[in-house]
Amino acid sequence: MSARVYRDSYGIPHLRAADPVELARAQGATAARDRAWQLEVERRRALGSSAAFLGPDHLPWDLLARRVRLADTARRCYASLSPGTADWVRAYTDGVNSALPGSAASAPEFADAGIAPG
Repeated sequence: MSARVYRDSYGIPHLRAADPVELARAQGATAARDRAWQLEVERRRALGSSAAFLGPDHLPWDLLARRVRLADTARRCYASLSPGTADWVRAYTDGVNSALPGSAASAPEFADAGIAPG
């Protein structure tokens, strides 16, 4: 069984899958479809590079994110996950990455900011 995603009359996604990893992949793809811009902004904030496209008001956050090594901390936390949890996170990320390019193409914020998803 592959994951099934359907939306109710309010547009809320409902997901079904045979196992948690398959569900994580579907959840990641759904998140990318619904929140491509938000995911990209938060990714760049974690890297300390958001001021480059959001403007100089965001520089204090970027400096903090770099000083506290936010992205490095996330990588080290991921490396210490149990194998099952790491599989789940990897599947979610794979789902996001599979849907993000197409979702970004239909999100006007990317064109307005002159950036592509990373």
